[in-house]
Amino acid sequence: MGRICLTCVAVVSLALPLLAASPRRGLEGYSRRVWHAQDGLPEETVQAFAQTPDRYLWIGTTGGLVRFDGAHWVVFDRENTPAFRENSVFWLMAAKDGGLWIATDGGGLVRYRNGVFRSYSDKEGLTNEFVRTVYQDHSGTVWVGTDDGLFRVVGDALTRVDGRSGVPAIAVHAIYEDSQGRLWVGGSSLLMLNGNRAAEYRFQGGFSANRIKSILETRDGTLWVGTVSGLQRMERHGAGFARVPEISSTVRVLREDRDGTLWIGTIGEGIFRFREGRFSKLTAPDSLPSDTVLSIFEDTERNVWVGTQTGLLRLSKTAVSTFPLPDAADSDFSTVYQDRDGALWVASTRLFRFVGDGAVPHQFPGPLAGIRIRNLFRDSAGVLWVGTDGHGAFRLSGPQPVQYTKKQGLINDFIRVFCEGRDGSIWIGTDEGMSRWRPEGITNYGVRDGLSYFSIRALLEDRRGDLWIGTEKGVSRFHAGAFVRDAVVERLRSEKVWAIHEDPEGGLWFGTRGGGLFRWKLGKLTLYTSAQGLASNSIYHILEDHSGTFWMSGPNGISSVSRRDLDRMSEVPSHRPAVTLYGISEGMETTQMHGGTQPAGSLTARGEVWFPSNKGPVRIRPDWARGGDLPSAVIERVVADGRQVQPSGQLVLPPGDGKLEIYYSAIRLRSQERVRFRYKLEGFDPDWTEAFGRRAAYYTNLPPGEYRFRVAAFEMSEPQSVSETTVRIDWQPHFYRTAWFFTLCLALLLAAAWGAYRFHLRQIHARFEGVLEERSRVAREMHDTLIQGCGAVSALLEASSTLGDSAPEMRQELLDCARAQVRTTIDEARRAVWNLRQKPATGDGIGSTLSQIAQQVSLESRIPILCETDGKPSALDQEVERELLMVAREALHNAVQHARPRNVQLRLCFDRRKVRLRVVDDGCGFELAGANSPSSDHYGLVCMRERIERLGGRFILQSKPGEGTQIEVAIPLRKAAEAASGAGA
Repeated sequence: MGRICLTCVAVVSLALPLLAASPRRGLEGYSRRVWHAQDGLPEETVQAFAQTPDRYLWIGTTGGLVRFDGAHWVVFDRENTPAFRENSVFWLMAAKDGGLWIATDGGGLVRYRNGVFRSYSDKEGLTNEFVRTVYQDHSGTVWVGTDDGLFRVVGDALTRVDGRSGVPAIAVHAIYEDSQGRLWVGGSSLLMLNGNRAAEYRFQGGFSANRIKSILETRDGTLWVGTVSGLQRMERHGAGFARVPEISSTVRVLREDRDGTLWIGTIGEGIFRFREGRFSKLTAPDSLPSDTVLSIFEDTERNVWVGTQTGLLRLSKTAVSTFPLPDAADSDFSTVYQDRDGALWVASTRLFRFVGDGAVPHQFPGPLAGIRIRNLFRDSAGVLWVGTDGHGAFRLSGPQPVQYTKKQGLINDFIRVFCEGRDGSIWIGTDEGMSRWRPEGITNYGVRDGLSYFSIRALLEDRRGDLWIGTEKGVSRFHAGAFVRDAVVERLRSEKVWAIHEDPEGGLWFGTRGGGLFRWKLGKLTLYTSAQGLASNSIYHILEDHSGTFWMSGPNGISSVSRRDLDRMSEVPSHRPAVTLYGISEGMETTQMHGGTQPAGSLTARGEVWFPSNKGPVRIRPDWARGGDLPSAVIERVVADGRQVQPSGQLVLPPGDGKLEIYYSAIRLRSQERVRFRYKLEGFDPDWTEAFGRRAAYYTNLPPGEYRFRVAAFEMSEPQSVSETTVRIDWQPHFYRTAWFFTLCLALLLAAAWGAYRFHLRQIHARFEGVLEERSRVAREMHDTLIQGCGAVSALLEASSTLGDSAPEMRQELLDCARAQVRTTIDEARRAVWNLRQKPATGDGIGSTLSQIAQQVSLESRIPILCETDGKPSALDQEVERELLMVAREALHNAVQHARPRNVQLRLCFDRRKVRLRVVDDGCGFELAGANSPSSDHYGLVCMRERIERLGGRFILQSKPGEGTQIEVAIPLRKAAEAASGAGA
């Protein structure tokens, strides 16, 4: 043991005290991020900052106003904002009402509120357009300072304050209200306004020393005044100002952060920081983009923003420090190993030994001199093993190191990892297989012996004594002197296994290069990937601290996650672990982590976590880590069918094709690589969609309807704390897809069905009416032809039979009349059956026919019948003429057969509008009651009425017992023609 100690002393004494490596002292505890014009700024020069209540950061540059949410830049300038007459923004002030006041360098004053920009110029009372500062006091009064005067905003106008009422005229560059309510105004001189009283202060050194650029009162009551020649301060209750000797350049900006540190931005000398009575300095190029500092601002997330002449700088508090190594930039591999004495070894292009926060290059004597070292390992006996890049392994246990190469039996000279077995053997993983060193000799193992692949990346002996070997193509398990195959070996045979870790509960964890993290526990293999919330699917190394937190390195940084969270995921797959990523937000945006050669990370006794990178070793102090601020989710724009729509609480979209794009973001001024999103379109999406880093949701063929889009933003380290915003979308349908259109179509369909049904019923009724009409017509025809004719024949035959042989000539004449009547009846019956049509008859034709009918009836009945025609005869349709003839004959037969009249008159009258037929007898008459109802013996009156009414005419019957009967019909000539035409159709 004494020999080992002497060896260690000798090694330390031979260390070369060359260049020391240490973190950037000026930025200790802060990460640094710089933006230039190529990153999105309109111009390099940044002059002002402000943060509105919605958490947006507003940045004033010489090229316009910029709104920043932590990821996206939105520029407002003369080209897209009419209120801007000048692009150079000199000062910004966020007002208590949520508005933003914008002071421009020659373009007057602009106010932004509720999404609207409004400009102020001489019309509103601003007599100078070079506005240098805007300030709002405790009462809400807004003060405006210009190159020529101090103004106060009253309503929508500006009133000049200086040059009157005892206030001297002044060019104003700074305004500040102290804790006593006094207003300090600085510019061409320094004024203190206290109510109606004004006091002027002057500094030693002449006019230039009195040019004021900035004013600030710190929490200890000290009033600081920055001038073109340095910094002045007045202690609380002090009698005057005293010069600060440490600063002699122009002090452009003063800002106190929430930790009580005073930040002093100068022209040409960078930033001075004053804390606990001491000054420290930040300068370009290591700490600042430029030594000309124009503005400093601390946001609500405690980031410090610095505007300079040549770029924008963000300083964020961090638990991460990077230690650049001299002559070791961008090495292709690196390892970090903590020795028993607390020293930290870093093997890269050169070997370094860290003690505390300093590191010095180290070189071993003898055969190791000038050899590139890959890794170091101290075994349980205190022997230090050194792995080299092409020179095998060295064992330092005595005055001279012992070298093992292929000549001494080692399988390969390029060493990647050491591991000590419980039997004291040393396992050595190389680029081409694995060797087992024991005092009695070396045993080699390759692919032909059962090794899954020859390139070794990780070694671990578990608590059961099994050796696990991670390779570039799978994992191997060495059990009881032989390689065995199990479920883990089979599942991981195609994965690049770069890290193996055993937790205190016996679970085995395998980190892969691109395949995620695997856990083997209680015979179950579980896979964790970025889809379940991990920071990366590539895991170079796994460390576990005393609290059960996993620290894992990967290509995009370092992450930490509770092992218990991962265990719970195997039981509840929907559970999301709290993952903290140390990447861009910690100043590691250009850092590439290293792995594949062990140890690729180390957990020190002080609880510090170290990982190697291309920029040098990275140290994380977990006790310095700060929780992530809750990001504010915002919906930036909505694009519907290619048309951009301004998002609001309720969107009403016109009918379209159903293509919807919703772009969302999160207001998080620290770097946003820890921010994750999930969204859901209620009414369409059945569940939340995990968007991770994507900031847009796309929908196609979205049906019309009412939806609510919800997007939630959350920090990876706090997945249960979310910020959510929503927008309601009412996508109007095309008219042919609306409810009223479907209702109308249904109503029309029902109406069409009802119409068809009614039409069908009308057809049935019409056919039935036709049948009834035909039956009535046949009845009328039979009554007026066959029955009447048969009645006439019967009467003639009865008359002939009564004569006997007494009057053979008359008897013969009656028989001849009967035969003629039979022929006439047959002809009329035939015409009625076949409904023969003839050409329209002339007016005198119906009169002549009526006269013949009257003569025949008179001859048969031996009753005088007078037939007359009045007026100018008009041509009648044959059907109308026939119906009139049938009515006339029926009326005459009824009169001579039933009324027993002495005389009968038949008159036909024509006028311009009507044709009239009147039949009058002086017979016995009858009661009109029941005359309109047909009987078995008398059907004539009903038939006559039907014939006339069918033609649109009027039928009038007048009769009284003992007073005779009068029948009159009147048919309008037009209606008669129409009715006849319709009847014949």
